[in-house]
Amino acid sequence: MKRILMIIALLLSGAAVADDWPDVPVPDGVKREWVADRMIFNGVAMRIFTYRYDAGVDALRQFYISAWDRRGREHKQSRQGQWWVLSSLSGDYYTTVQITDLRGHAYAQVGVSRIGDLQTSAPPGEGFPVLPRSQVISDITADDAGRASRTVIVRNRHSVGSNYNYYLNRYRGRNWTVVRKNLDQERRGASIHLARDDREMSIVIKRDEGDVNIMLVEVGP
Repeated sequence: MKRILMIIALLLSGAAVADDWPDVPVPDGVKREWVADRMIFNGVAMRIFTYRYDAGVDALRQFYISAWDRRGREHKQSRQGQWWVLSSLSGDYYTTVQITDLRGHAYAQVGVSRIGDLQTSAPPGEGFPVLPRSQVISDITADDAGRASRTVIVRNRHSVGSNYNYYLNRYRGRNWTVVRKNLDQERRGASIHLARDDREMSIVIKRDEGDVNIMLVEVGP
């Protein structure tokens, strides 16, 4: 869930490795930590990494401004709360660098999205079951340690119990085995864990004021 929130906060979309992906420069000596090197978010391929930089926020901002200026790339920057957001568009690829102070060091979240995919991508949530009048918030496919995964977040105004019964019956009817399930007594939350062959499914349902949020995570070979 932390990775999903980071991706949404970046205002970006998923990541996939490809030979034509542009290289994003980083200062000498920093170590990239990959959040996602193979992901699709709402139909858009992207890659995301983070790192820390000892010289501080201002030095890191200037590093990207200078790097993009040397390459003749247009760019812009803005302040959003505690974060500086720098972005640059090059062909079909959009790069965003978010920078904040972390105990005297700069902390950067870097995402590159292939925005050309927006023209051909399938609607988010395609193929996943939802109750009528549901809204698909995000749809992420990834390759985690060699296993494919898909995470879909859905929101609706049906009750927790209605969503729980819908998904329980839906997947049981498609030969999924219920590993464990839980619906709390106040019906403000529920969870279902299922398996079929070499695939696993986790469904978490939670009420948030007038809405109900559902997160479905399917993991396969």
